[in-house]
Amino acid sequence: MAHDVVGGTISGIDGELLSSARIDDLLSCWAATSALLEAAASREDTGLMPVLALFDHEEIGSQSASGAGGDVLATTLERIARSAGGDGDDLARAVAGSWLVSTDGAHATHPNYADRHDPAHTVSLNQGPVLKHNANVRYATDAPGAAWFEAACRRVDVPVQHFVSRNDVPCGSTIGPIAATRLGLPTVDVGAPQLAMHSARELCGSDDPRWLRLALTACLAE
Repeated sequence: MAHDVVGGTISGIDGELLSSARIDDLLSCWAATSALLEAAASREDTGLMPVLALFDHEEIGSQSASGAGGDVLATTLERIARSAGGDGDDLARAVAGSWLVSTDGAHATHPNYADRHDPAHTVSLNQGPVLKHNANVRYATDAPGAAWFEAACRRVDVPVQHFVSRNDVPCGSTIGPIAATRLGLPTVDVGAPQLAMHSARELCGSDDPRWLRLALTACLAE
């Protein structure tokens, strides 16, 4: 395949933009991995086990052995529970008491195509991670999940934005609804805002990776 091999670059008058290939979704992978390592290094032994799952094939439907539609996460959680001396009921209680943060890129409002967005829910670069909502559950965020995520962000002074697609403009989806359906995990869909998503070279704010890492670290500290 042909793809961009140029590294990421900082641009903009004040260095406010980050241009790179594959921001969607390597930015989320980096932020989540960094958050997991930081949480593991700083938290006390509470008996809780944070889990990070990075899947293949999200852009083509996730229906593969290594995609979110496969059994890899469910079987891994089952094996973790058994290794800790638990059974199926223990796993079910752990799942019910957990949160899943599905982290994927979010569409920022493009100044040349602002009419494609809900005018009451504009999304800007460098203004914090985005909570994604959809009444048809294309995103898995619900009211309790949104409140939980915003509370975690508030504790570390991370701003939060909200994305709601226009009801006459169909939106994409994420692995959030897939994992929530398969596992029964309470789930929120979030992501760093970006422009030119799915282009050979995408664009986000230079503060966005830091905001997202801080937000996910706060979630894992719960």
